[in-house]
Amino acid sequence: MNRHQPIALIIAILLISLVYFGGLSSVPFHPDEQTCIYMSEDFERFFKNPEQLFWNPANTMDLKQKYRLRDAPLTRWLIAIGRQIARLPPPQVDWDWSADWKTNLRKGALPNKEMLLVSRWSVAILFPFSLWLIFQVAKSAGGNLMAWVALLGLASNALVLLHTRRAMAESGLIFTILITLWSTKRYAQQPYLTAIAAALAFNAKQSALPLAMLCFGMTLLPFPDQNANYTRRLQRAFLFGLIFIAITLVLNPVLWRDPLRASLAAWRERMNIVNEQVLAIQSVSPEMVWQNFPQRALGLIGHLFFTRPAVADVANYLEELRPAEEAYFSNPFHNLMRNWAGGIFTLLVTLFGFFIAPLQARHATVGTRWMIGFLWVATLLQGFGLVWVVSLPFQRYVLPMVPFVCLWFGKGIEAFIFLIKSLMGRAFEKP
Repeated sequence: MNRHQPIALIIAILLISLVYFGGLSSVPFHPDEQTCIYMSEDFERFFKNPEQLFWNPANTMDLKQKYRLRDAPLTRWLIAIGRQIARLPPPQVDWDWSADWKTNLRKGALPNKEMLLVSRWSVAILFPFSLWLIFQVAKSAGGNLMAWVALLGLASNALVLLHTRRAMAESGLIFTILITLWSTKRYAQQPYLTAIAAALAFNAKQSALPLAMLCFGMTLLPFPDQNANYTRRLQRAFLFGLIFIAITLVLNPVLWRDPLRASLAAWRERMNIVNEQVLAIQSVSPEMVWQNFPQRALGLIGHLFFTRPAVADVANYLEELRPAEEAYFSNPFHNLMRNWAGGIFTLLVTLFGFFIAPLQARHATVGTRWMIGFLWVATLLQGFGLVWVVSLPFQRYVLPMVPFVCLWFGKGIEAFIFLIKSLMGRAFEKP
C-alpha cells in the first residue's frame, strides 16, 4: 500500500462526511422516524423497570409490545444513546398513520427540529465508518482502484444519501452489512468477529438474515483454516450460534421472560404486519403489489438503479411533504444517476464486475479468491432472499443490496480500465 494512501483515505472520508452531515436537516421527514424515536424510550424504561419490556401474552394489543416484536432493535438503542448525550426526553406520542397530518401535528407526533436532528445524528454517525469499511472490503476483493470507486459509489448513491440520513434502520443496516463483509477476511484469526457482526446486521434489520445464514454456513467450510477437521468446524458453528443468539437476546429484552414463545410471537407479528400492508395496498392500488418472482426481481432492479429516491412509501402525506421534497431535490447530487442513462450504465457496469470477478480471481491469491467467492454468493443469496420475501414496492427495502452494487460497480470499473490498458499496451507493442 502506498504510505500516503491512509492519509488520503481519511481526508476523503472526512470531506465526504462533512457534506453528508451538512445535509441531515434537509432530508424530508418520514413518519416512521417518529416511531423509532418514540420507541427509544425503552432505554429509560429498561433501567427503571425492565420487566415492562418483557413479552406478555396478555398484552397482545399493546402497541409498544407489537413494535418490540416486529422491528429490529438496534436503531432504537442508537437513538436512545443520542438522546441521552443531548439530554432530550423521549416523545410520548407515536405517529398515527390513520390520521391526517394536521391531527398528528396537533397531538405532538411531529418531532421538533432538535429532536429530529439529534436522532438522525445518532444513526448517521455510522456513515464515515461505512465508507472506511467498503474501501477495505473492496481492496480485499480487488485493488486500490476498485476500493476508491466503491467508496465514491457508496458516498454518492442517491438511495444512501436519502434513506441513511433519517432516524430509521437503514444507516445501521448498511454499516452492519459492511462490517460483516469486512469481518470475513479475518475469520481465520478471529472467527467470533463474524458472528458478532452478523448478529448486529440481523438486529439492525431482519432483511439481513440471508447474509447471516451464509456466515453461519461459512463456519462449516475448511477454508481459511485448511487443517480444521469436522469437529473443529462444528465447534465454530456452535460458537457462531451461541454468540448470535446471545447478542440477539441482549438487544431484545422482549424475549427474556420466555425466549421461545416470544420468538414465535415475533415471527407471527412480523408476518401479520406484512400481510396487513399488502392487503391495504391491494385494496387501493393492486398494481403496486409485486405478485410473483419476476415482478419482484424487476422491482428490485428498478429501485436499485432507476427510480427516483422515494421520500415516502405511500401517498398519505405527499402534499405536506412536497415543499421539503422540492427543496431536497433542488440539489442535483441527491438524484445523481437516477435516470435511464445513468441507471443502464450503472447496471451494466455492475453486472460486468459481478461476472468478470470470478474469472479474474483464478489468477489471484487464495485470500482474494475467497473474498470474491464469498461476495459472489452473498450477493446472490441476499438478492434472492429479498426477491423471495419482499412483495411491497417500498424503495428502502432494497437497501441491503446497495453495498453489493457499489462493490461490483467498483470491480466493473477496475476490470474495464485494466482491459483498456491491456489493449493499448498490445497496440503499442513493437512488432
